[in-house]
Amino acid sequence: MVIQSTKGKGMITPSSQALLDQAPHHKVIPVVENRTQLAQALDHTATRLVMLRHCSLLELGPSLENAHRRGFAIWVNIDHIYGINADEAGIQYIARHFHVQGIVSHNPKTLVLGKSLGLETMQRVYAVDSTGLETALESVDLHYVDILNICPALVIPHIAPYLKETMPLPFIGSGLISTQEQVRRVFQAGAAGVTVLRSDLWP
Repeated sequence: MVIQSTKGKGMITPSSQALLDQAPHHKVIPVVENRTQLAQALDHTATRLVMLRHCSLLELGPSLENAHRRGFAIWVNIDHIYGINADEAGIQYIARHFHVQGIVSHNPKTLVLGKSLGLETMQRVYAVDSTGLETALESVDLHYVDILNICPALVIPHIAPYLKETMPLPFIGSGLISTQEQVRRVFQAGAAGVTVLRSDLWP
């Protein structure tokens, strides 16, 4: 399920498979911050998808090549990656050299760039209060955003009805997840997935 996936000129390559095809409803998505975690995710998780943040893609190059050969989809939180700027040159570089399928950002302009280069896009929405949530959702452009990333995930059971009423996009949750019960509640509220750093919660 992707809403109005518009791809402009300069596209590198069309995404092979949407995030929700890789991670259908009720999937836990491993968050990876270093080479050790990436190796663990590749060898011990059922979900063929990983989310990278707070790491250097340059240092993970061989491991990302291995992930690509094994059919994993690689998503990158472009706002929190070391050594590569979230501009057109940086996004183009990671798409070409690291087999990145999609990017995550809170910045709508960054997502426009990603979409124009053929990447799938996820807009991070910080639901710290009702005003902040409304403002963030108003910035979402359905032409350039495929899925929402609601932070922290624990608020999803409380705001899911509002999300479903106002925004025709699938959403996942991120942040503050520490137990299987929390994961279950987020899924029960309608999230398509949840990103988790703790490896003991990975599938």
